[in-house]
Amino acid sequence: MNEVRENLNAIEEKRRRFKQQQFTFVAALERSRELAHDRTKPVSSVAQVQNYLENHCSNATDRRVLALFLDIVNELSGTLQLLEARSPVGVPVDDRLDACRTLLSPSTDIAGLRAHYPHDELNRLSCDEARNYYGGVVSLLPLAHELLLQATSSASAYKKRVASEPHPPPEPSLDRRNSVTKEWPTSYNGRVTKHPGHSHGKAPGGWHMGKPAWRPPGRTNKC
Repeated sequence: MNEVRENLNAIEEKRRRFKQQQFTFVAALERSRELAHDRTKPVSSVAQVQNYLENHCSNATDRRVLALFLDIVNELSGTLQLLEARSPVGVPVDDRLDACRTLLSPSTDIAGLRAHYPHDELNRLSCDEARNYYGGVVSLLPLAHELLLQATSSASAYKKRVASEPHPPPEPSLDRRNSVTKEWPTSYNGRVTKHPGHSHGKAPGGWHMGKPAWRPPGRTNKC
């Protein structure tokens, strides 16, 4: 998850730079729409911006700012895929990932998107006409980024919760059980069998074990 957070932080830096160039971005779209004879339609998809960049850009400044927008969209899509790959096994399905994937799809109609507080992209548009035509496209990046941040936080919280839950101790291995319980084998009636290192017919302790003590010959009765 660290790699996902690093990507999101890098995207946030690019978004700040793009926000500073939002007026240039809107002006570039305005000129491209005029060249493409799209003045009556709002900018409604990522594919439309891609088309403007490839076919209807009139100068290098417009190309640069449109390319920056598309670059951020691509990085958001890549981070979405990375988050799905790095999510813990068993994490519940997060609808925010599906919503983000839909937003970032090139063909999705984003004309109706509106990024409200705490985002201020709409407030940077100059008039009602600009809000109607460009409100959706300038709202795409902050909304998609926010969804990824929320999904990442949710996946991290799930991972920590699973890690903190108590787990039963693992079963000892067969070799471990044998080493702990290893004893001399006993017969069915409870008597210990002879150690395999001793000779047959002799108990441990030497040849004299079990014989009566030696007594001198002659009278052995006590007085």
